[in-house]
Amino acid sequence: MTKTIFVTGGTDGWSDDVALALADAGHSVYVGKGQASFEEERVDLGPGGGCRGRAAWAKVRTVAFEAVDQHSIAAAVRRIVTEAGGIDVVIHAASPVTLGPVEAFTPYQLSQVYDTAVLSAQRVTRAVLPLMRERRDGLLIWMGLGVEPGPAPFTGPGRAVRAALQQLAESYAAELAAFGIDVTFVTYGPGHLLGTAPAPLQPGDSETAKAYHRDVANVLPPPAEQPANPTVHALKVAECVSGIIDARKGARPAHVALWPL
Repeated sequence: MTKTIFVTGGTDGWSDDVALALADAGHSVYVGKGQASFEEERVDLGPGGGCRGRAAWAKVRTVAFEAVDQHSIAAAVRRIVTEAGGIDVVIHAASPVTLGPVEAFTPYQLSQVYDTAVLSAQRVTRAVLPLMRERRDGLLIWMGLGVEPGPAPFTGPGRAVRAALQQLAESYAAELAAFGIDVTFVTYGPGHLLGTAPAPLQPGDSETAKAYHRDVANVLPPPAEQPANPTVHALKVAECVSGIIDARKGARPAHVALWPL
């Protein structure tokens, strides 16, 4: 069954491949982006966008909104509802990555990471849920890097934000079941970042960061291993998400961990 899907965008490249795969499957797909020029971005959006180009993106609509502005998000949701008649699925794809000692990240940096990932997801969810609750039907999917058990030095802020997103998703799953709304959290391994993904956020306090690098250099994590064929891995994530959407209502898994892809 064809569904209207709102992909809120992400920072690690997977969201674009998921959007393209869902459009190829016949769904009506909207991808949320910042208030920038979309046409230039579509040429090099992730492995799927880069390889498939404008012809593939012709099946996907883009909708502009500012992630930190509730009114902008509400306007984007209204546009989709007006054009498509509703929103069946929302896919949150924020998965921030940070690299550096926690002490060296300024409070402002942490607030920005939290705002653009956690609070933005909450803004979108709040804009969409009243419509889904009224229909007593809908699906929320969170997707991103998993939070491995145990400590992970020098990746703390990003992990903390991802853990917060997972906790929110689990709470929503329990609370929305009575309204006929499913929630699934999809995670994949940290070694499968795309080569085209933005660099991890670096600490703003360079002096403190230098002290850690000088005194505990051997503790710094090695660079994430890149997959031999990132397009193949991205398509596996897309296939997983597509399977969740096509699954029977009420029988969708609460958490799918793709470790490894």
